[in-house]
Amino acid sequence: MNSQMYAAASERRFQRSRTAAAVLVLALGAGACSSPAESPAPATSAPAPASGFAYPYPALATRIVDALKPSAGERALLRYNPNQLGPLEAELKRQLEAKGVVVRSQLYTDSTDFAARLAETDIYVWLPAGDTPAAAEDRALLAKWLDEGRGRQIHFHWEGGTRDADGLQVAHSEAYDRVYVDALDIDYAALSQRQDRAIAILRAGEVHVTSPEGTDLRFTIGPDRPFSKQDGDASAERMKTAKVRVDREIELPAGVLRVAPLEETVNGTLFVPRARFGDVTATGIRLTFTKGVVSDVTAETNLDAVKGFLASAPGASHFRELCLGFNPKLNVPAGQTALPYYGYGDSVARLGLGDNFEVGGNVRGGGVRWLFFPNTTITVGDTVLVKDGKLTGI
Repeated sequence: MNSQMYAAASERRFQRSRTAAAVLVLALGAGACSSPAESPAPATSAPAPASGFAYPYPALATRIVDALKPSAGERALLRYNPNQLGPLEAELKRQLEAKGVVVRSQLYTDSTDFAARLAETDIYVWLPAGDTPAAAEDRALLAKWLDEGRGRQIHFHWEGGTRDADGLQVAHSEAYDRVYVDALDIDYAALSQRQDRAIAILRAGEVHVTSPEGTDLRFTIGPDRPFSKQDGDASAERMKTAKVRVDREIELPAGVLRVAPLEETVNGTLFVPRARFGDVTATGIRLTFTKGVVSDVTAETNLDAVKGFLASAPGASHFRELCLGFNPKLNVPAGQTALPYYGYGDSVARLGLGDNFEVGGNVRGGGVRWLFFPNTTITVGDTVLVKDGKLTGI
């Protein structure tokens, strides 16, 4: 969909009340089969004034339908919260039914007959949940459903993706709504091609990640570890090539490339300037990795909070994955600091901790924590892929 269509659609006077997400408490991955790709533990929330932004619901729904490329007779289940972009559910249902899809909708707060409904579903759509996310039991069923190759998902989390560099959720504002709408209108073929070129570079040798603050990390991906491309393609045809769970969980806005390096090759230092752990903030955190496991940790303040997290789950002290953003329009709005949509913006690196089953790694045992780095330099041999937070040469 082109920019003019988005602009025209945005004039429609659809309104909604929104819940602003406050600080997310410490998120521990619940295990290999309990947590969707970009859906961590729910945030505690507080009501916020209604936004004056006119959401282009028809355009948003069209983007989802275009990504799915549904066939007549397919069965879709929409999960939604009426207080979070509420009109989108009805508009998406209308557009899917126009394609011949059989559509059912279910509130996040209602788990009635969920297993039976999921068994009769080909397409599952996560609409924005706000403070009423799917129950843990529902999430476990969804993970099993995906792992068995029984369907595909669209993740349209919206405000849930607005993140601090320490990985935790922060308050979402109208400025981010505008960025997200714009970031849906990109050249998806060009996005996919850039991701393919990056994959070829990253497979070619030892990856070296540095940051001005002190990160200095090396690892190898090798020829066989799967890359997951979030390029906006949620078609049934695309699912035929899915290798890991997150290949069946398509995020909109799109843009990230994800891979779990060979764990035993991860060595060096990850420097985190600041991170929240519950109601405590640690600063100057330095994690030293030896063969993929944290072998030493220091911090300028609140070291005990960091150590507490690392000991909180079997996977928490293990390196998880490299993620690299490619969406050219997911930029931080003027005057803001939070990263848009899970760091999917151009050249944002995510270097996480914890269980990496869903991306094809060998780490098990929860303890998932995302950490974002918007200013890294990433080289592979003599090739510079990212320089000071900017993609180069692709």
